[in-house]
Amino acid sequence: MVSRKTLTVVLLSSLLFVSLALSRYSPETDSFTGLCVYSSDSFSVLYNGSVSLAVREHLEFGNVYRVEGRLRKTKGGLWIDASSIVPANATFPLERVEGAYWVSYYPQLLTPGSIRLAYPLNISEGVIVIVEGLRYGSKFYPLKVTKLGYPEEPMNGMPYRLEGVVLYGGNPATLWNGSEAFRVYLPHGLSLKPGQKVRVLGIVRLYSTITLYVDSNEEIQILGYPEKKPLNSAGVGEIATGECLVTWRTSRYLRMNCTSLKLYGFSARVGDTVKFNALRRKSSLLCLNCTILRPREELHNSICSFEEGKFARISGRVAWVRVYKNGFGIANVTNGSCSILLKLPSRLGVSLVENETVTAYGFFTTYRGRPAFKVSSGDDICSERHC
Repeated sequence: MVSRKTLTVVLLSSLLFVSLALSRYSPETDSFTGLCVYSSDSFSVLYNGSVSLAVREHLEFGNVYRVEGRLRKTKGGLWIDASSIVPANATFPLERVEGAYWVSYYPQLLTPGSIRLAYPLNISEGVIVIVEGLRYGSKFYPLKVTKLGYPEEPMNGMPYRLEGVVLYGGNPATLWNGSEAFRVYLPHGLSLKPGQKVRVLGIVRLYSTITLYVDSNEEIQILGYPEKKPLNSAGVGEIATGECLVTWRTSRYLRMNCTSLKLYGFSARVGDTVKFNALRRKSSLLCLNCTILRPREELHNSICSFEEGKFARISGRVAWVRVYKNGFGIANVTNGSCSILLKLPSRLGVSLVENETVTAYGFFTTYRGRPAFKVSSGDDICSERHC
């Protein structure tokens, strides 16, 4: 007969044997949650902001995983022999950075310093973002991205999206955004035309003029042309329309009787009436579409309608001519009972003779108290011998 004491000893010995057996075949399990910062066919590296370890599995670069298994140290660093790998949420602290997303050779955040990103973001370039993630090596690994929109003001070293009208074309071009002018450098071989309405994205450099450097063709959009307005109500960057009389011309520009602004990009004679669609600049107009509406020959003969300072056309017969020692000349031009003194400075290179018919385009003035007429160039006098 077995005693109670002996039975108790046998039971305890059996329990101890089972416990030892279980400890041999059920080792303690380690757990690690980290971001995949490297992945190859043979192994991947996970990082949690302070510790990195390798696992012999191919994992998706940039994703977070929770791994269970046995940790071990090797000469190359920590390894985990995984028994379980599942996608997970980040349970480790994340670093937070704010900047503008930009891609130039590689994806980065401009702050305006540069933070290189480990992989591209699925957002438009130039957008300000808040990115949460981890730094590993020389790169930042984004996990959470919050978009804040495009910068509202140009800042040195930062991207800026500019929408405006081209005041001066070529490369660099000058764009007007409604309040100030920007100098825009474009990719090699590209240029913009005056009057175009465009949207560009580039990096700002603050010099005496705000300068924008555009990297690629994709960052340039042509939006059309600005609104047309009558000359007296058109602002800078808008298209001014009108019909005006040319009162002065040079090889570069015209002056007209309807505005103090010079008109560039079109040729006409003094006295011609010009119909124009012109780009309004700060202190000038640039012809975009101009035509001669009425040639000066159709102007009324105003020899009998003297009004000092007024532009006019006069036509009549030369009654007499006087030329002084200094080369200045004067001709008395008559038409019926009306007469006027036509000034002939030597710089005009024009001479008249008695009884020839002459037509001139210029301004009424006075000479020694008498009604007179002055012209700006020899081209504005047409006679039987010179026209």
